[in-house]
Amino acid sequence: MQTKEYIKSISQRAAIEGVPSVLRRKYKIDNMPIRGLVCSKIWLGFKIAAYNTKKLLKGLKLAGA
Repeated sequence: MQTKEYIKSISQRAAIEGVPSVLRRKYKIDNMPIRGLVCSKIWLGFKIAAYNTKKLLKGLKLAGA
């Protein structure tokens, strides 16, 4: 049952699951060297900001800006 909706949902799922995978493998968010809820949120925020900045710079480079 390879309908168009099914194929579209599978590709969206793969795109969504890629981000947490990259954060786990490359930015090692599973092993935080800190304790506490506030510090953990700040640490995770910096990791996500680094990921977003890297994607932005890569996008700007590809766009020729």
